[in-house]
Amino acid sequence: MKDGKFDLKTFLNNVELYVATICFIVLTVLLTLQVISRYVMNHSFTWMEELATIMFVWMIYLGVSAAVTKRKHLRIDFVLEMVPFKVKRAMLVIDNVIFAVFNIYMTIILVDVIKLLGKSVTTMLKIPQQLVYVIIPISLVLTTIRLVQDTLALLKEDEENLGASKPSMDLDACEEIYRQKVLAREKGENV
Repeated sequence: MKDGKFDLKTFLNNVELYVATICFIVLTVLLTLQVISRYVMNHSFTWMEELATIMFVWMIYLGVSAAVTKRKHLRIDFVLEMVPFKVKRAMLVIDNVIFAVFNIYMTIILVDVIKLLGKSVTTMLKIPQQLVYVIIPISLVLTTIRLVQDTLALLKEDEENLGASKPSMDLDACEEIYRQKVLAREKGENV
């Protein structure tokens, strides 16, 4: 949302993050209910465990794509910090290309594996296995799209910002807000 209005571009840029967050919330609620039912009522709901496992798989694979979008995926950048700008850019682009090729290769294999699942269903909920596991190739395709977007962005970035990700939390801004509140308290102002 920008200025209180729905922004389609922002939504599409973060769709994996939103769906993964919903999966995380559902997973947390299910596991909490399962613990309560097991220790308070001495009864375990096996369907909750099955659904929690499905939510976990979905959350993880969507999280990979979301991490690439925010440049928070795992990357060893020790060597990147020691090479010149053009070499660093080339290495980041090559890294993205290799990652994208791997995703495409795995997507092709996984589509064949999912076809082999046929009409099999999960044990308790009777959800089609294909529906459970289709998120993996979908997430790999989304990750590949995000890698292409990142590569195009890398080609436009200057030396100072090349490959940089925004911090999850701006600690400097938080510290400044804290200092302002402390100063206001010292002056006797109401915060």
